[in-house]
Amino acid sequence: MRTASILLALLLAGPAVAQVPAAPAPAAPAPAAPASPLDNYADAATTTIIAEQSCPGVQMKAGQLTNLRLAARVNTGQEPMLQEKLRTRATQVRQQLAAVGRDAWCANALAAFGPQGSVAKGVLVPGASYR
Repeated sequence: MRTASILLALLLAGPAVAQVPAAPAPAAPAPAAPASPLDNYADAATTTIIAEQSCPGVQMKAGQLTNLRLAARVNTGQEPMLQEKLRTRATQVRQQLAAVGRDAWCANALAAFGPQGSVAKGVLVPGASYR
């Protein structure tokens, strides 16, 4: 799947995340406009892929992520915009990870995308054997 390889390459190309937590994150910015389906998909894709890379024993279910992409109705004409959103969101996710620390960030990612996910259920599977 060409899109999956592009997505993975974009996320892997980002800067490495420090293992030492950074200073607390600044106060939350003013509320933004409602997220589009494309924004929601970019958030889910970056969070789950980085969780698989950063959280011991967590595995992403690619089929579930594909289902989210289909539900967001991402089409080929949106690819350039999606790639930019993925780059931007990956930077933000890595900053969050560094700011709150791996354990807290991974717990939040599992709460959002794990078996009982508050955002999307079953995209991340905890307890997977470590590669």
